[in-house]
This record gives sequence, C-alpha cells and structure tokens, in this order.
Amino acid sequence: MLRIVLAATLLLAACNSAFAWGSSGHSIVGEIAQRRLDPAAQKGVAELLGPGASLASIGSWADDVRATDPTTMRWHFVSIPGSAPTYDAARDCKLIEGQGDCIIAAIERDMGVLACPTLPVEQRARALKFLVHLVGDLHQPLHAIEDERGANGVEVTIVTQEGVHGDLPFNANLHQAWDETLIDKTTWSWGGFVDRLEAGWLKIADMTMVNAGTTVDWANDSHRLAVGLMKSVPTNIVLDDAYRKAHLALLDQRLGLAGLRLAIMLNAAFAAGRCPVP
Repeated sequence: MLRIVLAATLLLAACNSAFAWGSSGHSIVGEIAQRRLDPAAQKGVAELLGPGASLASIGSWADDVRATDPTTMRWHFVSIPGSAPTYDAARDCKLIEGQGDCIIAAIERDMGVLACPTLPVEQRARALKFLVHLVGDLHQPLHAIEDERGANGVEVTIVTQEGVHGDLPFNANLHQAWDETLIDKTTWSWGGFVDRLEAGWLKIADMTMVNAGTTVDWANDSHRLAVGLMKSVPTNIVLDDAYRKAHLALLDQRLGLAGLRLAIMLNAAFAAGRCPVP
C-alpha cells in the first residue's frame, strides 16, 4: 500500500511540474513586463483585461486552460531532442490532433491576434493571456527538450538549509525544481524576487542580447541550456544549497529575459495595429 501511495504522489508531482515556472515564476515575468509597458500598451492591456487586472495576475491563466482544454497542451513547450543541436519545425512542431503543435507556433499566432484591433476583445484578451504565459514558458530551459519528458522523469531530492520556505528534504524532479523550487527557496514571495531582479540582474542586463533573436533563437538558447541542466544533476541526485547558489544567476537571467522580452513584444503588438495577412 505504501508503495502505491508513493507512486501516486510521484505521478502527481510529475504532472504538476509540467506547468512551467509555477505561479510565482509567471507572476515575476508578468510584473517585470508590466513595469516596462509603454503608454499605448498600458492602455491596450487595461482595455483587454479590465480594471485592476495586471500581467502578473493572469500569468498562470493558461495553465488553468490547459487543464480543461487539452488542445492547448503542446503550446507550452517544444520537444527538441537532446541529441539535436537546434529546433526543426517539421520534427518538433508537428500538429498532434487534440493536443496542439508547439510553443513557437502558438506565440506567433497570438502575436498576430493581439496586434489586430478589429478582432473581438475576447479573442484578443485570450491571446494576451497566452502570450504572457508562453513567453515565460519559452525561457524555462526544460520546456525546450524532449528527453525524459522535459526532465519530468529526472528524479531529484531537494535538501536545503539556507533557503526560505522550510528545510525538510523532499523528493521532486528536475523540471519541478526549475519550475518552482529554486524560486521559492530564494525569496519569501514572488514580489521579493522581482525586487531582487530590479536591484540586480535587470540593472545590468545586456539590452543588445535582450533585443536579439526570434522565438526560434530563444528556443534554441533554452534547448542548449536544458542539455546542460540535464547533465548538472549530481550522481547522488541531491540538489542542495550549493546547487541553488551555483544556478541562481542563470535563474535570474531566464526570468529577467522573459519579462523584458515580453514587454518588448507587447509594446510592438499594440503599436502595430494591423491584422495578419490571411
């Protein structure tokens, strides 16, 4: 009976960990972007989301949708094989009936919808909510690798004593660690993590790098990092304080890049004011 319970618990953990960054990470990305919207984008966001809503508040909305609409499931990641150097659309973004295609195609579609002022408000609001979430997902490295189901199958044990939110060891997987644990062990709240970034990485961000590339380039960057992260797990599978500290700069960079690039994309979409060519 105990083994059955443990197996069920691990399965639940694996399923839950597929929801990238966790709510804290998506709120961090949304808040960074919110603070950098230009006036036109601020106005557009307010009109689509309604009074009082923020990008941080809707950052995890797409995960709730995925739970009830499996046709959006594959929009949250791109399964590039670990043995492949880069993304290949024909291989990695195939449409699977009832599950969708991939995050790169979904972001492109949503950008087109958001930029089209003649489309219904509800349709544009949906596109905005997906964009806030998916741009964050694209920068979580383990959402760009196929191996071990995006590292959901890589078991680890979290053993920390210096981080916040308790110090009892617990079993998880590598994907979950990068979605949630490293963030939650660093600050007491997602707002505190934003403050860290505003006082740190965001002050020294290389804007040439931030502005460079396309969604395909960003996916390739995430994939390259994911291959390294798969190899970074110690032989004893323990992720401890030393692991968190060693990877904190990378975590800051990925969340910071996602927030800055999201702001740039939203500013561009609201400024474009044109609909995709059929």
